[in-house]
Amino acid sequence: MKKKLITILSTFLALVFTVGMFSGCDLLVTDNKRDMEQVVAEVNISGGSAALKDSLGYLGVSELKLTDEQLAQAISTDEIYKRDLVAYFLSYGYNYVSSGYSYADTFKTLMTALVDRKIVAQFATVYYLNAGEVVVDGDTIGATEGYTAIENSDGYRMNTAQPISAEGYLAAVEGKEGDAASIAGYEYFLTENEINYATYNVMVAINEAIDSYEESLITREEDSDSSSSEDRATPTGANTLPDLYYPQTKDGVIDYAVYTGQNTPAECGSYETVKGSTAVTRRRAYARFISSLRSNYLIGEDEDISDITALSYFATEFKTQLEQLVITKFSATLSLDMADKLTAELVDSAYDTLLAKQQVAEESGFTSTMDNVSDTSFIVWSPEGRTYGFVYNILLPFGSRQSLELKRLQDVYGTETADYYVARNVLLQGVTATDQRASWFNGTTDYSFDAAKEEVAYYNTAVDGFEKSSHLFFKDSYVTSDEGIDRYAGEYPYNGIVEEKEDGSYKLTPNKIGIDTFIKDMEGYIDHVVGDTVASGSYFTSKGTWSSGDSAAFYGASNDFLGSDGKIDYSSAILYKGSVSGVSGVSRAEYLVKDSVSYKALSAVNDLMFAYNTDTAGLNTYYGYSVTSADKATSYVAEFEYAAQQAIEDGAGTYYVVATDYGWHVLYVTYTYTGGLTYADGFVYAERNTKGTFSYYFYQSMKSSIISSYASDKQNDILTKLDNDTTTTIYENRYKDLSSISA
Repeated sequence: MKKKLITILSTFLALVFTVGMFSGCDLLVTDNKRDMEQVVAEVNISGGSAALKDSLGYLGVSELKLTDEQLAQAISTDEIYKRDLVAYFLSYGYNYVSSGYSYADTFKTLMTALVDRKIVAQFATVYYLNAGEVVVDGDTIGATEGYTAIENSDGYRMNTAQPISAEGYLAAVEGKEGDAASIAGYEYFLTENEINYATYNVMVAINEAIDSYEESLITREEDSDSSSSEDRATPTGANTLPDLYYPQTKDGVIDYAVYTGQNTPAECGSYETVKGSTAVTRRRAYARFISSLRSNYLIGEDEDISDITALSYFATEFKTQLEQLVITKFSATLSLDMADKLTAELVDSAYDTLLAKQQVAEESGFTSTMDNVSDTSFIVWSPEGRTYGFVYNILLPFGSRQSLELKRLQDVYGTETADYYVARNVLLQGVTATDQRASWFNGTTDYSFDAAKEEVAYYNTAVDGFEKSSHLFFKDSYVTSDEGIDRYAGEYPYNGIVEEKEDGSYKLTPNKIGIDTFIKDMEGYIDHVVGDTVASGSYFTSKGTWSSGDSAAFYGASNDFLGSDGKIDYSSAILYKGSVSGVSGVSRAEYLVKDSVSYKALSAVNDLMFAYNTDTAGLNTYYGYSVTSADKATSYVAEFEYAAQQAIEDGAGTYYVVATDYGWHVLYVTYTYTGGLTYADGFVYAERNTKGTFSYYFYQSMKSSIISSYASDKQNDILTKLDNDTTTTIYENRYKDLSSISA
């Protein structure tokens, strides 16, 4: 839902210093300092007051309040250098050339993009000074720290000590020149949080460049046994940091610094050194980085390199980051204009249209509609007189030897006889569940961290004597940002023993738990996440009955497999039935509100899915597998179909344990449709900003589908009005050597 309409250009990132890409590049016919410092374009919109008035009017602004003198003082000429153009090409241009663009067309496209950035940043300055405030769409801006919500609107107003004004802006830039003036000007429209984020981004980029040099200096031997042959899927959104995130100390200061080797890693906050790093290798890598800056004319020969934040290069990169934030902010301002047009009547109409369409849809296609359910695709009506639903499926499979024996039993008894089911039950007693997340330790990426050391809450209950480790996963999601992952609890540690080896890999010894232990552990974890005793159930006792106890009766059910018709009665394949109390009392409209028992229980089971499920097709599904009403056939195996259809009849929060030829299936009903209106009150405009509600998701879906294109179209129209000979000068001859390169 958060779109950045103009991609950030960072000279640093574009140069790809890791292999000294800039120096020695065949693009450079003449790579001396003077050539690279040529100005290839100039942008200044202050002289086009008529076009400015037209552009402001296009956005609904009735007048340009700034005088020509104020415009001339506030908007200085932005210069684009040849080195900027080459850097942009190294970052993006090859994609155009490889797609069939000529070099001439490629450099023309890149030049247009560079000029557009300058025009938008300058126009945003004029717009905000003219408005006397900075107001944005809260959903588009990314982070609302430093803003105050505007009542009855999606808008947020930036907090400022004094109102935004031309006088205030000019005072901020007074006495400054070049990058310093640009930085002060951009900072005038940004919050402290946004400025810190820009600073952090520059430091991260520099550290990553030095890291690359340092890694090339370090000789390492890779342990062929240290990584898994196959990485397990991770939850959608794992380790994704929130927009505008930067690490902070308890005092709110940026907890991060550039490690040069002259300082220590401990002085660099949350920065993590590369494997094998020493002060010596870091100083050598930093020296190479500085040499690359000098050879590419990005710092002067006489600059003091002891403080990297004082380098002219750092200022240039910082300015670029701030410029992007102002551009992004202006897009959020344009987005608010569209958001404010999304009235209750308009969204209600969209809901009514969707409802009418689904009411007349063929029932035969309903499960296909279910398979597309997401945060942006909804079912607001389901066939009446029937129950449909979704189930999570945690498959605990037969082992390889058990599978061979199962095949032998099928050959002896066939698959639809009571004798076969009796024999299969004997094998089921030996099925064990083991934690499947080994590759989250030893795969391509080590996602693990010790929750005990980080003082993070985790489920540390030993069940039937099986002790868990204290290792959780996705530190960025649960420690660094503390935002978590949607529909994933994240507090279930690796179930087994974790030993870290000297080479940084792990020796993992998983606990092998039987189905009875698994059920106890699952219910205990659901209770842990919900924060109350809510999960309980009953074991199979005899045909059609379940009660407290254990699984012994199920394994001895030799006479219960046949129904009165002589065919297999699949109810006898169900070992256990349970439910999470309170889930059924949550309205469907509020089912995904994060503090609800329904959301917490679903998140707990999803966590266990990633820990144990060997049916990897079920991972990262929105609600799991779709299940039709009991009178409809499915493609699922017979026992699974029967249990799933019965479970959805019992409602959301129900869980069954059922046996099939694959092993044990632990089914959890995540959501159901019982016919007619899904959401009794339909779309409720007053709840559109209450996260987790249907109205929130429906509103956000509608908003995001039109808002980015709206803001982009508005921005492009403004560029058309302002990009002319009065505002922009391009010196094509100064980069003619680049445009004339032949393929």
